[in-house]
Amino acid sequence: MFNFQESKDEKASRIDCLLLHENAEVPEDLVESGIRIVRVSSVVMKKLCGVQSTESIDAVSLVKIPSTFHNLDDDHHQGFSKWFPSAFRILVLDGIQDPGNLGTLLRSAVAFGWDGAFLLPGCCDPFNEKALRASRGASFQLPMVSGQWSDLQSLVDRFKMKILAGDPGSKEGPVPCLTNELACSLMDTKLCLVLGSEGSGISEKAREASELVSIRMGGEFESLNVSVAGGIFLFMLQPQKKELVK
Repeated sequence: MFNFQESKDEKASRIDCLLLHENAEVPEDLVESGIRIVRVSSVVMKKLCGVQSTESIDAVSLVKIPSTFHNLDDDHHQGFSKWFPSAFRILVLDGIQDPGNLGTLLRSAVAFGWDGAFLLPGCCDPFNEKALRASRGASFQLPMVSGQWSDLQSLVDRFKMKILAGDPGSKEGPVPCLTNELACSLMDTKLCLVLGSEGSGISEKAREASELVSIRMGGEFESLNVSVAGGIFLFMLQPQKKELVK
């Protein structure tokens, strides 16, 4: 996270303090950073990190919320360009409640070159400690917006985006499958990909506004974990289509 901020000319002061295990060495990149470092015992580290075993955790940092995160409930005056510098591929999370799933989806979005994430109501806090661990720093790299469906619709209308939504289908009828052919046909199309909650799937508003797409599965399983399904969608629909598996 620190190195990413440095590469983007971000101020390193976003890290207010580094709480370091008493037996751990100061990370090489932070030796000359001027960041305040406080040594703590194993007992204190266990309390700080919120996990049972702290053997692999050497440090906890106090970090400011990044400027790439916009909560539209607090500020309705931000322009679209301040939300997302680029709006070619936007991941939309619709009521994702499990922080592990949310963090993993953000990590996959960064890995596959997506431009940002839009969090609709019902999503957990992307800066929840479990979400942060699962994201592996993606929460500080990917532009994120938390807002209402009306805000998302304004973004879609402004950039003339197509909305796809992952859905396994139902007894009412099958849903078209994501294929290489479909992904290639959308190569030059601005897309929002909506992924729904772990229990009830996408919301009714998302269902009405989206073109539904499923993932072909064998056997009798009716659905995949949302972070697994999301990883497949994000890979198949990533901007650099030359990397698609034939």
